[in-house]
Amino acid sequence: MHWKFSRSALLFLLTSFTFGMGAAQLYLYLNFYLVALEVPPHLQGLINALPSLAFIVTALPGAVLSSRIGLTRTLQLGGLLTFLGLLGIALSTSTLSIALSVLLEGAGAALIGVASAPFMTRHSNDNTRVSLFSLQLALVTGAGFLGNLLGGLIPQLYADAVGVPVQSVAAVRVALLCGAVFQLLSLIPTLFMVSARGEKPLTRHSRLEQPGKVLVFILPTLLLGLGAGLTIPYINLFIEGKFGVSYSSLGALFAWTSLTTAAAALIQPKLVQKFGEVRTVLLVQGASLPFLAILGFSPSLLLVSSSLFIRGALANAASPVYSAYTMRQLSEADRGIFAALSPMAWSGAFALSNLLSGWIRSRLPFSSAFDLLFTLTLLFYVASVGTLFWALERGKFGQKRVEEQTL
Repeated sequence: MHWKFSRSALLFLLTSFTFGMGAAQLYLYLNFYLVALEVPPHLQGLINALPSLAFIVTALPGAVLSSRIGLTRTLQLGGLLTFLGLLGIALSTSTLSIALSVLLEGAGAALIGVASAPFMTRHSNDNTRVSLFSLQLALVTGAGFLGNLLGGLIPQLYADAVGVPVQSVAAVRVALLCGAVFQLLSLIPTLFMVSARGEKPLTRHSRLEQPGKVLVFILPTLLLGLGAGLTIPYINLFIEGKFGVSYSSLGALFAWTSLTTAAAALIQPKLVQKFGEVRTVLLVQGASLPFLAILGFSPSLLLVSSSLFIRGALANAASPVYSAYTMRQLSEADRGIFAALSPMAWSGAFALSNLLSGWIRSRLPFSSAFDLLFTLTLLFYVASVGTLFWALERGKFGQKRVEEQTL
């Protein structure tokens, strides 16, 4: 493994870090903003599902667009849309305007998601690819650490300064506006990347060359999306409602979770060297399952907090290894389409389970609802790990060890 990257890759890492700072504000405060505006739970579920629905609609057209305007321009357009979307969310006062802004933010995220993995693949080689994917996740989650620490303090500082409740619309809005500023700053490094004219266009085709591989690679991701959408967007509400944690403490909790994920991502290349890519994914994701159970069912805030750190680190840190593995296994012609189809599968499943989660929470008491939701999440995550084992470890495509190659 090597850590020497091209100029464009380094700029992409910088924009990923700044983008992560803004995304942390949205993740931490969207649900609290909806609560402050008195949006009912079933509509909260709908709004949380909208980014995924926007991803589904935008991903394939985004892949086609990237083949026409280049990966860099696609990243720039996606960054602009996410900034405008987050700004719109922060300035909105009605459910409809929030929904439209969330759709815009989701469309921008789709363009970034479609272009990111092919961009990193193009600007790396077999020696640097896993390191680049891992470092990019580490920077995004490390930015989440700083963003959550800052975000956890902003509403309290604003509330103290102007004399409004910390849970007021105005106090939460200020935190979202800070997130929009970071999203805007994330656009700056993309302006210095390789221009669209200097990029080799993606292969234009309408048929997959390796449909079997693509299907197998997507299935575990789809199952993860079904599980994640039930609980992950609402962990902030879950912890705040169950333990009465303040915004500042919750921000610190999510910040340290991001930091542990960043640290875990940085050690993934070493695990890949020892175990190989697929076994690393199986090992890390499988180890996260007991901590998910503790997170959902423990009556102790200390255990829940510790499990949140460890589960987040284990479950998320494997994603760059899996992304790098799938990009390497697929042909150049299929990478762009897979980069659209895989997030579409995850987003569709995530949106569906978000809607189900909102419906369940609107009809059951708080504790009963989350007990059921965490049970379902755990079952889907177990199914995802089992599918990975069956499809990859049992010899569907074989296990390829990472070999050191010269530049």
